[in-house]
Amino acid sequence: MKIIYDPDIPATLRSSIKDVIKESIDAPCSCGCDEIYVSLQERNRIDVKCYDCGTSFFELEVEVNEEIIDH
Repeated sequence: MKIIYDPDIPATLRSSIKDVIKESIDAPCSCGCDEIYVSLQERNRIDVKCYDCGTSFFELEVEVNEEIIDH
C-alpha cells in the first residue's frame, strides 16, 4: 500500500499517521486502488482517503504545532 501525503502535513507527523493507517486499513479500496492520500482538512484534522476514487476511510484529529505549519 502506497501512502501519499499532502505537502501541508508536517514530516514529523507522517510516521505516526502511517502506523495508524497500517493498523486500520488492511485491504485495497473497494475500487481496487491500493494508494492512500492523506490530506489536511483543517489545522488539526486529517482525512485518510482513497487516492483514486476519493472514498474517505477515516479522519484523524491531531495536535499540530502552529510553527511547523507556518514554515
